[in-house]
Amino acid sequence: MRRASIPALGPLPLTIVVAASLGNGIGAQGALPWRVAKDMAYFRAATNHVLNTPRDDAVMREAGWQRSTAPVKNAVIMGRTTWESIPARFRPLRGRINVVVSTTMDEQGFNGVDTLLVRSFEEAVTVLQQRRVARYDTGVQTAGAALAHAFVIGGAALYRYVLEQSNEAWTLENMLVTRLLHPETLDASCDVFLQEFRTPPQQAWEAQLAANVARKLPTETQCADALDPNAPWRHAVPEEHRVFLGDAPHAVDVGKLVEENGVVMQFQLWRHRM
Repeated sequence: MRRASIPALGPLPLTIVVAASLGNGIGAQGALPWRVAKDMAYFRAATNHVLNTPRDDAVMREAGWQRSTAPVKNAVIMGRTTWESIPARFRPLRGRINVVVSTTMDEQGFNGVDTLLVRSFEEAVTVLQQRRVARYDTGVQTAGAALAHAFVIGGAALYRYVLEQSNEAWTLENMLVTRLLHPETLDASCDVFLQEFRTPPQQAWEAQLAANVARKLPTETQCADALDPNAPWRHAVPEEHRVFLGDAPHAVDVGKLVEENGVVMQFQLWRHRM
């Protein structure tokens, strides 16, 4: 059977991964203002675990292309500040395609295989689209691993750019948010903030959740869809969140209130209404 030409797979699906205080604080003086081991373990698990890509597989199979034997990894896209905030002994983040967006950094230390320096977010998307196609036996060659899923991991300027932009090259579908609900003083320790994506009713719900946590009161841990059915982002229910993570470690913790050394957090999945 003659194969069709390689089909377009559409915009690159993106997921933001971020830990944020109740008021969306995400950084202080170029670093994380907290050290929470459970969140770091969750981040590693979520960004390392390679999920199936049934939507792409169906498109390629229809055109006569099958999965190749190329190794497949997730990608983590970050700006310079985020890259430099990672301790040198942990750079690049192991087991993932590291893509750093910077107009000023020197290329020394970037091997062009699975540790890449690009000059714009658009260039990052172009490179990863090529690796997305490399999952299949199309003959497309890449220097490193093929792409499973792409995660945007900071910093604030890159988050803002992805949240504000909408085009044919990529689509922001999901946000994995570790919401740090307690102590309430975490906001004051931050000098960098994530752009607000919640509507006022959703913000009010999380504020009440944090207040109940502080008072040790029973509380509803799910932001109901009916609270604001027209909101651009919705808080996915825990089962949907677990399906998204697959069998990645720490999937059992989603939706729960998780405590570590006085810090109370919730692992959340927010999904964009398409």
